[in-house]
Amino acid sequence: MNEHTTIIVQWCGPYTYDDVLENPEWEKGLYLATGKLPYEREATIQYCGITEGSYSVRFKSHHKVHEIKREQEFWLGEVFYPDEASRYFLEMAESIIVYFWQPTLNERKKIALPNPITLINQWYKKDGEARYRQHTLCKDLDDVLSWDGSVWRSGNLSVYDN
Repeated sequence: MNEHTTIIVQWCGPYTYDDVLENPEWEKGLYLATGKLPYEREATIQYCGITEGSYSVRFKSHHKVHEIKREQEFWLGEVFYPDEASRYFLEMAESIIVYFWQPTLNERKKIALPNPITLINQWYKKDGEARYRQHTLCKDLDDVLSWDGSVWRSGNLSVYDN
């Protein structure tokens, strides 16, 4: 049986482009760019990417985020588990999201199946408070995506206070 990786990503947002540029200390993780492309009627997740440096530096020179013309927002994701997540884990998480979700602006990672992985997405507001319901734009990106090499599993988690 293949090695199976588990990754937990804590997503925070949504942020504006200016929010990201004004906070150069935010760094290392995944990001989702949401909004509408020209002629689209509904805002959706348009791009998923990673950065090992500052989000603000990445966004200034980004080749895709500027194509989102209306209702542009960003979700920033920090790998919570495993600790000290290397580029390998960022790439693994990005791969399953891009393959499963097929964001319009992603070109790579849409065809090749990811390595066996279980990705757990936890959602937070900008102030760090847990979201009890998913934000409208992320409602179709399940809290749990799991690929064991032959079978997909997905679903959402219930969020409770103690």
